[in-house]
This record gives sequence, structure tokens and C-alpha cells, in this order.
Amino acid sequence: MKKTFALLLAALLLLSCVGSALADVYKDAGFIKKIPMKPKYTEEVENKGTVEKITYTCHAYALEAINEGKEIMVEKDMYVYLPYGYSADQDYNVIYLMHGGGEDEKYWLTMDRMGSGTLAMLDNINYKGDCEPTIIVTPTTNTGTILGEQDEDLKTRGEGHAWHWKELREDIIPLIETKYATFAHGDVSPENLKATREHRAFAGFSMGSITACAVAMHDFDLFAYFGNFSGAKTEVADYVAALTSEEFKDLPFKFWYNGNGTVDQAHDEHNELCHGVLEALPDRLEDGVNFCWIDFKGGAHAYGCWLPDLYNCMRVFFKQ
Repeated sequence: MKKTFALLLAALLLLSCVGSALADVYKDAGFIKKIPMKPKYTEEVENKGTVEKITYTCHAYALEAINEGKEIMVEKDMYVYLPYGYSADQDYNVIYLMHGGGEDEKYWLTMDRMGSGTLAMLDNINYKGDCEPTIIVTPTTNTGTILGEQDEDLKTRGEGHAWHWKELREDIIPLIETKYATFAHGDVSPENLKATREHRAFAGFSMGSITACAVAMHDFDLFAYFGNFSGAKTEVADYVAALTSEEFKDLPFKFWYNGNGTVDQAHDEHNELCHGVLEALPDRLEDGVNFCWIDFKGGAHAYGCWLPDLYNCMRVFFKQ
């Protein structure tokens, strides 16, 4: 009886130590875990970054997939945040940041939508030196402007988020990492993009979070960091199968951030996906080391959670 009690006590002490260690990891990361965000995170600073708009042409991969391979070219926009003091002589990490359904590339960084709060937070966190030097790119999964004579109904067809991984690989990353000072150093060959994956992240909210799952399942050789905010809509078995495929099985997860409000309609399915994957891949993911789940108590499916999510990613990405 005494021996059983001693073993039970030792187990409880071990669990206590593990729990304390995880708490210390999250504390050291400087995560925001409560909403609303305190004003100090978005205080105006003198040294502000800049935003540039890029227009480019690419294939409409989703539309081509459902139209028997017919070539459909589109013109699209994306926005780029360059931190204060951006220099071509320095190497920068890149976060490709996706909007949600019903929004577009303007959501995060322009004054038409949520740019005021996002830019204030990015300027603030950079000014305080609480993140690594990082470029933020906001593309879109929307179709864009179809070029040439095409059927009008093409504009509303296709699952753009499911095919965004291909546009990233073929068009967006090569364009961005040739134009700007990234760790790829302008060499956008497949081999070099794979070699520099630990300086590249993908994150998004709602539909953009679902997109992040698709990107992880297809472009894991190009990204080592992922941020899922409010949603997944992905089967655990499919996600695990992709990450354990011959192509990706030896590539490390540097960090997988997951955040969700407790009253968000996407909370439970997101929670099921990420913890199911965590349990299935104990050799690749460890809570408090390269994985986290943040519950925002009372948080809804809203920017009030997604901005803290982005802040938390900025705190931990590219630091491992």
C-alpha cells in the first residue's frame, strides 16, 4: 500500500513539474492569453514600417482544375509590410498571412479594413525588439481579375483556399523572395526554397486557417512555422498522412501555433484537429516546445482574437 502511494505521489509530482515547465515556456514566449488586448500592444511609435502593394499575374489554379486544365490567367494584388529600417543588406524572415472568407488581401494591412490595428501592433512589437526581423505578406485566395475572354461564371467557381499552396509555390514565394531581402537571397530555385524553409511561415484566420492546413499538407517542404487562428476543417488522418509522407517525414515542425476564442463556432473542430495531430505525432510535436493551443476566454470569431494570435506568432516564430 505504501509503495503504491509513493508511486502515485511521484507521478503527481512529475505531472506537476511538467505542467509548471509548460507554463514557464508559454510565459517566456510572452504570449497574450487574455482579451481584449491591452493598449500597450498597439501604442503608436515613432519608427513605423511601410506597406507596399504588388500586382502580379498567375494561373487561376482552382478554376483550371475544375475546367479540364483550360488555361485561365488572372491578375491579383497582395500587400507587403516592411519593418522600420528595412535594408537590402539584411536577411528577413517572411510570414505569409491569409485573410478569412468574404475578405481579401486588403484585410490585414490596409486602412480599408483592419490595417490601423495591425500596423500599430507590428510597429510596436518591432520597435520593442520583441520579434525577429520579419516581412509580412498578405496575398488572397480569391480569383482576382480574369484576363482575356472567359466565361463570366468562372469568377465565382472553384475552391481557391484548397489550391493556394500551388500559387504560393509557383508564383508568390518566388516573386516576394526575389524582390525583397529574404534568407533565400533571391535564389528561388526549388532546392534553395526548401533549404530556407526555417525562415518562412504561413498563418491565417477562419478560411485562412483552413488554407494553412492545406499549405502544410502540400508545402511543408517550404514552411517550418504555421499559425492557425479559428478553424481547421481538416481530418486528422489526412493531415497526419501528409506530414508522414515520404517527402515530408524527415522535416521538423519548428512551431505550430493554434489560437481560438472559447465561444468561437470553429473552436471545437479546430481543437480536435490540432490535438489529434499532436497525439498522433509525438516524435514531431511537443506541447510547450513547438506546439501550443491558446484559448481566449469569451473570444468570438473576430479580429479581437486574431490580432493577439498574430502577436503571439510574432513572439515565437523564427526563434527556435
